[in-house]
Amino acid sequence: MTNTVYGEVYMRVSSFFAGIGGFDLGFERAGMNIVFQCEIDSFCQQILKRHWPHIPLHDDIKTLNSSTIPTSDLWCAGWPCQDLSTANTDRRGLAGERSGLFFTFMGLVKEIHPTWLVMENVPGLLSAEKGSALETVADTLEENGYLGGWVSCNAVHAGLPHNRDRVFFVASFRSERAYHFFTDSSELSGDTSSRKSSKTKVRSSFRQVTLGDNPLVVQRRGGFGYTMAKSVCPTLRAQTGGHQGGHSDRPILCGEKLDVDRMGEAYGVSSRMDGRRGRLLGNAVIPTISEWIGKRILEIERFNNNG
Repeated sequence: MTNTVYGEVYMRVSSFFAGIGGFDLGFERAGMNIVFQCEIDSFCQQILKRHWPHIPLHDDIKTLNSSTIPTSDLWCAGWPCQDLSTANTDRRGLAGERSGLFFTFMGLVKEIHPTWLVMENVPGLLSAEKGSALETVADTLEENGYLGGWVSCNAVHAGLPHNRDRVFFVASFRSERAYHFFTDSSELSGDTSSRKSSKTKVRSSFRQVTLGDNPLVVQRRGGFGYTMAKSVCPTLRAQTGGHQGGHSDRPILCGEKLDVDRMGEAYGVSSRMDGRRGRLLGNAVIPTISEWIGKRILEIERFNNNG
C-alpha cells in the first residue's frame, strides 16, 4: 500500500484516540503523512484543528464508519487507559466502558486491515485482570491477522525530565514486518543519545539551587508523597477527587505552591499551564518515542521495497 518515489517511502497514517496529537507529531517528524484523526475531547479537537487544519477529524469512534477512513498504511491508537490504570482502584480492565473501546477500534481494523498497527497504553495493562488483559489484546491482534510485539518506553528515556512509562504495541498484517522491528533494532537495548545527554542537562541549576538534597514533595490524590529521584519530576496525572478540583499533580517546591512563572523561566513551561492542560500533556504520547517508532517502520518498508 505504501508509495515509493525515487527510493523514498511515503506512508499514510490514520490516528485514533488522537488526543493532542503526540502520535501524529512524532510520525510526521519521522516522515509520514497524517490523513485522518478521531478524537472525542472538544479541547483536544481544538488543538488538532489548529495544527492539522486540513485533516478530516471525526469525533466519536463509536459512530465512525470504516468507509469514511481514508486509505492508510498505518493506524495508531492510544486507547483510553482509565479501566487499566493502577491509579484506578476499581479498574474493570478491557471490560470497562472506556478501555473497552479497544474492541471498537479492532472492529474497524477487522474491516480494513491496514498494513501496520501501533498502539499505546499504560503499564497497568500488563497486570489488569490478573494478566489476562494483555493476553486478550495479543489474542485479538492475532485473530485478526496481526503479528508483532510490545515494548515499554519511558519518557525519561527520550530525554524528558519526568517518569511516564507506557507500553507500545507494534504489529503488521500477515507479514514479518513487525518481527523485524523487534529483532533488528539495537536501539531497543541501548541508551539513545538524548537519554545520555538528559542525565546531565535536565533540571540542572534550578533543581540544585531550589531543592538541594531535600526530597521533592509531590501533591497526589489523597495527600502528599516524597521522592529522592534525581533530575526527574513525576508524571502529570488527572485528579478525580472532588476536593482536588480536577487539577493535575503539581510538585511543591520547599513547601511552597508551584510558581508557574518561575518554572517557566527555568524550563520553558507556559504560563497558561493549568489542570486541564496538565491532564492532556500527561495523557499524551511522547512525540520523540513515536518518531523513533515511525523511523524504524520506514526503514523496514524501505528494505522490503528494495529487497
